[in-house]
Amino acid sequence: MIKAIAGIILALVCMEGQGIQDLLLPEVHHVSIVVVDQSGKPVSAARIEHSDERRKLLLTNADGRFDFYTNAPVMVIRKDGFRSEPVRPVNAADVRVVLKPDQIRPFPRCPKTGQYDGIEAMFSSFRFPRIAGVIASGQGLDADYVSRSYYVETPQGPKGIRHGSGPMWSLGLPLDRDVWRSVDYEEATYRFDDLSITDARGRMANGNRWRFLGMLGETASYSDVDDVTAKVLDKLLDGACATETAQR
Repeated sequence: MIKAIAGIILALVCMEGQGIQDLLLPEVHHVSIVVVDQSGKPVSAARIEHSDERRKLLLTNADGRFDFYTNAPVMVIRKDGFRSEPVRPVNAADVRVVLKPDQIRPFPRCPKTGQYDGIEAMFSSFRFPRIAGVIASGQGLDADYVSRSYYVETPQGPKGIRHGSGPMWSLGLPLDRDVWRSVDYEEATYRFDDLSITDARGRMANGNRWRFLGMLGETASYSDVDDVTAKVLDKLLDGACATETAQR
C-alpha cells in the first residue's frame, strides 16, 4: 500500500509539471493554527493538505493544533464529517479555524437507461450525460491508466474536461496547481457506498475557473477556462453519476 501511494504521488507531481514551483510563495511562512468544531471543541487528526510538505502526512494533534513552515499559498483542512476549509499561510499566524459539520450527500447512481458517456476500462465508474455542444473524444489507453476528453470549441481552441481512471491515476484530490492558484475555493464531499468523492472548484486571479470531481483512482476535471465555457462543462459534471464498477 505504501509503495502504491508513493507511486501515485510521483505520478501526480509529474502531471502538475515543473511550473508549479512558480506558484509557491517566495518566502517560507510559519503556520500556527488551532482547529475546532462549532462548539469550540478541538478537532484532532484533521488533515492539512496541499502544503509543499510531501514527506509526511500533516495532522492536527489532540489539541487541534498544527505548527510548521510552508511556501504553499493555499492549503485545505479536511476532516471526515466536516466541511473543508481553505487556509492562506500569509495570514495563518495564530489562527483559529472553525470546521462546520458537513452534510452527507449521496452521489447519484447511474440509471440502467439513458445517454451517458464514460470510460470502459480500469474499473472506471463515472458516467456523464451527453450535452449539446460538448464533444466526447475517443478513449486512450496506457499501461496503467485510461482517459478520454469532453470538450467544447472556443476562440482560444478546444477547452474541456479530462476524465481518467487507473490504479496510479489519482489520490482523489484536486491538483496543488489549481488549489494554489485559487482566490476563491469551495468543496463538497459525496458518498457512493463506501467511497468518498470530492467535488472541488475555484476561481483564479485572471477570473477563469477550474473544477475537479474525483475519487481514489479516478478523476474528471477542467482548468483555467472562462465563465461561459465553465458553465457548459459544469452541466456535464453536474449530471455525473457512478456505476457499480466503483467497488474497487
